[in-house]
This record gives sequence, C-alpha cells and structure tokens, in this order.
Amino acid sequence: MYNSFGNEKTNYDQKKIHLFHGRTVSTQFERFYINASHDELIDPFIHQHRYELLLNNAVKCRGKHIFLLVFIHIAPGSFAKRSLIRSTFGSILSFHNKRIEHVFVLGRIENATMQQEIAHESKIYMDIVQGNFKDTYRNLTYKLVFSLFWVNNFCKNAKFVIKMDDDIIINIPLVVPYLTEKFKVGKSVNVLECKTITENIPVRDRNNKWFITLEEYPFTKFLPYCAGHSSIMSIDVVRKMYRASKNVPYLWLEDVYGSGFLALLLKINMFMPKCYVEPVLSGLYEIPCSLFYLNILKKDSNALVLWNTITKNEKRLDCLF
Repeated sequence: MYNSFGNEKTNYDQKKIHLFHGRTVSTQFERFYINASHDELIDPFIHQHRYELLLNNAVKCRGKHIFLLVFIHIAPGSFAKRSLIRSTFGSILSFHNKRIEHVFVLGRIENATMQQEIAHESKIYMDIVQGNFKDTYRNLTYKLVFSLFWVNNFCKNAKFVIKMDDDIIINIPLVVPYLTEKFKVGKSVNVLECKTITENIPVRDRNNKWFITLEEYPFTKFLPYCAGHSSIMSIDVVRKMYRASKNVPYLWLEDVYGSGFLALLLKINMFMPKCYVEPVLSGLYEIPCSLFYLNILKKDSNALVLWNTITKNEKRLDCLF
C-alpha cells in the first residue's frame, strides 16, 4: 500500500524489525508517530491545547481530597442518561471514606435552545464541563484531550481517574477497595487498566462507521490499545498523556490515539484485570464481581436493576482478582 513516506509500497507486517518501548513496531510506524514533522503537529486542540471552557465547574475538586475522579464522555442532548447516572453510581460521593467526583464532558453545539437547557442543568448539578470543539463522533479525540486538559487544570489533586462512556456502570463497592489496595501497596503510579484490544485492523470499508483512510492511518494493524468504553488511570498517567499529546499526530479514533499512541510514547503498559468488564445482562441478579458493566442494549431499566443488585451486595462481596 502507499503511505505518507512517499511512493514506495511498504507492508507493515514485513517491517517488524525491532522493539520500541518493549513493543514490536515497524520503522515506518516509529518515524510517522514518534518523530513527526512540524506540519503534522499543528492541530489547535490536540497539539496546541487551545481549549476554552464554555461551561466549567471548577468547584468539583477545589479544596477537596479526591480519591477518584470519573469523567464521562456523553452527547450534549443525553439529558436522560445524565439523570440515570446521577441516580445510580453517580450518587455516591464517598465510599469507605474515599471522596468520589463525577464530571460529564461535552463539546460545543449549535442548538441555542439546547445550550440554554444544558447551562441550566449545569447550574443545578454543577457537574458539567463543556469545551469549544464541536461535539461529534469524529471529534472524540478532541473530547479526550479536553478531558485531560480539564483534569490537569482543575482536578490534579485526584489520586485516580476513570474515563468512561455513558453506557458503562461502575461497580463502586468493588472499584474503590480495588484502587485503595493499589495505593496501600505502592502501586498507584503508571496505572493504565482497561479491556485491552491486542489484535485489530483498520476498517477500509467506506460504508462502515469506523472507516479510516490510508492517509489517516497507513498501516495494516493497530498497536494494542484500550477499548474506548472505559479505562482506569493514575493521575500521573493523565498528566503525562496530556503533555505527550502535543507531540503525537492526530487520529480521530480516540481509543487508538490515547491508550495506543500516547501510551507507546510514554512507555506505559496497559493491563486488564481478571474481572474488568461484563455485559450488564450477565450480572443483573448475580453477585457483581466485575469492576465495570457495559450496558450493550442501552436499556435504562437494566441499568437500574444492576445498580440495585450492586447496592444490595456491597457488604458481602467475595470477589477474587
């Protein structure tokens, strides 16, 4: 295939020559993403961090000892989903004396009426932050780096950070003790935990939602990365990823960009705990022994049933990791 290094045909699979930061990558990949030219590093949001806050709630973390910050990527018009989260795991502000804060991350919209409704919602709940990038599916990388920007500027006192989509339910009674144990045994730095994707290839079908051109990504395989629905990071990883984004060329696939490219540059190894994530349906009535549950069907009733199961079992969990 043709790539951005000229007219020479290259094949990713034939160029695995050496290890870079412990991972086998091609020389072309290293040159494209690690030693990028100035012209590839001029995106105003990713590389220059020209973010402006249309809505902010800096009071979320000010003067508090935050153990866990959860930032939730959500569409501006998803009022009902935000309400559901606030009534379930988002209602827990402290667990085992560990402070938890939740923030909904939004981008800019053109609908003035909806914007007024969001501003009113933000004034009531004080849990929304909104950046000046357009809120679209192809701008999720902007939303990711904006989230890192916000944490670095307004919640850098947090110990751990969870990045999640709005179809994830956090098992708070399991997550907090799990992270507390990490902190106790001195394993609270360089934490990047998620559902790892180790064998994936770019979609070249133009009719597919995840279609990516050769110009956007000229290789036949992706490096390992975290599934985009959720990940756990220690605060030092958030800081390092935010700084590193200035030096890594933009890719609109935010999960590949964030945990794949940035983690590669930073020498951060991903890890997937034994009981990281399950579909909501498989945990509706069982003892909830996974850290996260994915609401694949996106049914609010299933989310409520699962949260009820989690709260009923919080004092008698017997989960082995």
